[in-house]
Amino acid sequence: MKVSVLGAGPLTAPLSQLLTLAGSEVRAFDLSPDAPAEDHAAALHHAELIFLTVPGPRLAASLPSLRLGPEHRVIVCSRGPDEATGLWLSELVSLRTACLRVGALAGPLSPAEVQRGSPAAAIIASPFQDVRARAQAALHSPRCRVYTSDDLRGVELSASAARALTAAIGMSDAMGMGAGVRGLLLSRGLAELRRLGKAVGANPDTFVGLAGVGEVVAASAAADDAAYLAGRALLRGEADPHEEAIAVTAALVKLGARNKVDLPLLEAVNEVATGQRTAKEALKGLMERAAKLGGE
Repeated sequence: MKVSVLGAGPLTAPLSQLLTLAGSEVRAFDLSPDAPAEDHAAALHHAELIFLTVPGPRLAASLPSLRLGPEHRVIVCSRGPDEATGLWLSELVSLRTACLRVGALAGPLSPAEVQRGSPAAAIIASPFQDVRARAQAALHSPRCRVYTSDDLRGVELSASAARALTAAIGMSDAMGMGAGVRGLLLSRGLAELRRLGKAVGANPDTFVGLAGVGEVVAASAAADDAAYLAGRALLRGEADPHEEAIAVTAALVKLGARNKVDLPLLEAVNEVATGQRTAKEALKGLMERAAKLGGE
């Protein structure tokens, strides 16, 4: 299968590697403003399937130069929602281009581990069966097990929240809080995610799969994961607000507010990122919340 990988994000090289190992004919293209226009045209002409690896905070700005048509099938590999518009990244592609068939890639795909030759796993979500089937065929191999789902919203939400929760765990680890607090953050974060998922019509079973729990467990165990490092940087007051995990956290907090869903953990991480509270104050506030029936 002919596949184009568009962007210059951390997944570009490892994803291209996995696609090639699966037997796909892969071409990678840079979507930066300095990239030649003919590269865009070549990417679109070459591909039966397109993987967009532009980091989420930069995806909206990249779309106008990419002339996607109704014949294209696109898999978004970055995390949303878009903070400025509140749209999911798949929605951005659908609404701001002529592309009709869109999906999302999620799961514990660590760039460093892929490049070291470790086994990998991923999930492709789309409401379109042909998009799921093509993407699975393009990526599945003995090195990478690929699952599919029709719960696009659930997978996008789970994968986005996984970045935010990994940042929270990184911040906790930097404070020396230990495994107990790690467990607390993961379980409470999952409870928040299920509440938010219910509000936006996602399948609650999606959150305990590869895109949610699977990605958090893998990312928080990798000392070089970008979201984990962003969380550690929060403790030092050095986190980049444009880093994907930080931007996604802010966008999810806004999504919760619009849907009247209480998200104390994500709100605490966002408050630390925006300088409203210190990490110690945020953790203290979470620990002092009144306990509810069932731990909610």
